[in-house]
Amino acid sequence: MDIQEYITSGVLELYATGLLTPPEKAEVDRMAALYPEVKAELDAISDTLDTYAQLHAVKPPAYLKEKILREIESNSAPEITNAGSSVDSGFKPIASDSAKVGSPVNAGPPTNANTSWWAMAATVLLLISAGLNFYFYRNWQTTESRYQVALATQNQFARQVKQVNQKYRLTAAELASITNIHTQKVNLKGVSKSPASSVVVYWNPKTKDVFVKVADLPTPPANREYQLWALENGKPVDAGMLRTQPDATAVQRMKTINQAQAFAITLEPKGGSKNPTMAEMYVMGQI
Repeated sequence: MDIQEYITSGVLELYATGLLTPPEKAEVDRMAALYPEVKAELDAISDTLDTYAQLHAVKPPAYLKEKILREIESNSAPEITNAGSSVDSGFKPIASDSAKVGSPVNAGPPTNANTSWWAMAATVLLLISAGLNFYFYRNWQTTESRYQVALATQNQFARQVKQVNQKYRLTAAELASITNIHTQKVNLKGVSKSPASSVVVYWNPKTKDVFVKVADLPTPPANREYQLWALENGKPVDAGMLRTQPDATAVQRMKTINQAQAFAITLEPKGGSKNPTMAEMYVMGQI
């Protein structure tokens, strides 16, 4: 049995308002004893109804008691008195034979039992209405709270994306490529030529896209440029030249690479080289 579906079926609300038959009520008691979550929800509904009743309780006006008492007196059966006399004779009227046979008899005003029955019915309906109103109000509050949390999360995410775009100067497509689940992050660490250097390469084997984020590289001479290399099946492949001005630390899109076992950056003559100058290698990282 799906306990959550049972909880949301509405049977617990009917139990709390007393509208279930004895077998149905026994079934709810059995479920509450078996499943703590059912018991907790039933207690919460009962507390909700109690709170609602206390918040919306209306004190009856002072004259209502006297009015009820007058109604009771007027609905009581009249006693037989002597004609024109106000003294009770002590005798009660006996129905005539015609009345017994089926002559119409005035039924009189409603009895106290009927009045009590209608009052109980009205009370039950009021409790049902109050319970349902508060139940739906509580669900609305929960939904509203979740909506506000989702909206705040969305706004926070939008601000973070905007900050990333401003910091790294990325387009939406580039950001999607870098954050793709297939994209691999390769940390290129400084070698003996420049131990403090650090660069991050983002490579997606599916799309073949390559991005570079320079964390720390020395400023190259005016006639030199940094060049990215991918090691493919033991051979270096040109992956493009790095920009140095004015946004050397921004994320840069490089040439696409089909296969790679490692990435490295060397300092080359302006415009790049066909083969890397190994003595001028600054960073390297394996995948």
